[in-house]
Amino acid sequence: MSASDSISFRVRIMKEEDFPRCHWLRQQVGWNQTLADWRRFLGYDPEGCFVAEKDGLVVGTVCTISYERKFGWVAMVIVDPAQQRQGIGTFLLNAGIEHLEAKGLAVKLDATPQGKLLYDTLGFVDEYGAARYEAGRIDAPAGDLGCEELSLDDLEELEVFDKPIFGASRQPVLRSYLEIYPKLGLCRRENGRMTGYILAREGSNAFHIGPWTATNTDCGKRLLFAMLQRRQPERTFIDIVEPNLHAIPMLESLGFAFQRPFIRMFKGRNDYPGLPEFVYGMSGPELG
Repeated sequence: MSASDSISFRVRIMKEEDFPRCHWLRQQVGWNQTLADWRRFLGYDPEGCFVAEKDGLVVGTVCTISYERKFGWVAMVIVDPAQQRQGIGTFLLNAGIEHLEAKGLAVKLDATPQGKLLYDTLGFVDEYGAARYEAGRIDAPAGDLGCEELSLDDLEELEVFDKPIFGASRQPVLRSYLEIYPKLGLCRRENGRMTGYILAREGSNAFHIGPWTATNTDCGKRLLFAMLQRRQPERTFIDIVEPNLHAIPMLESLGFAFQRPFIRMFKGRNDYPGLPEFVYGMSGPELG
């Protein structure tokens, strides 16, 4: 895949040996992913992650993931700050979009307000608002909260519960959380049926909680407190979606504060919106 003759870079499929440079680019923009996350992204879709290369050096990235035959996600559009305003980011973004559309998928993403200005011109439509909330150290209440640790043995049950809420199966994503962070997955069951779960991961800048879904606020709060009992970080991020009317009041009551907004957008038919009213925390703007 090549850029036009007037642009001195080329776009190609990402390889494992690109990870250190990809991670360096991530550091330049201050995002929260770790070096291990690049391996996860490439593992989700080895043909759907791309880098821009200029003079033999990786100067930009984009990653995609397909969720069944329903929709795909495009994210991690990063360009070396010293190489911006050359069309590299737009070219990478289009490479990701074209990869997903070639599979017949609608394309989704979580945009910053600045990025939305570009996505509007590419045919993306707003779905709903989202936002990142942040907190320092929070002391969770002591005591048994009625939550259970998740393992890979629970993956099938977890997928069945999660699929209607997210809008599609995302088993590879759920599996990767349980494999990489085996102590950071919890669920709650009532009368033998799952009513919510919470996963989390370590980040370069903060502990990130999500995906976190629950069918009622009591379940959601118990899961959050149980996670904070297990891991008491100095800094925590949670990304909420606005259709859930309970997440913001809950987080603000615990000392979380608004950090920055996102806009969930889609291109194509949005036939599988899921049930975002049950999403207390998403996986992050890179995975939905």
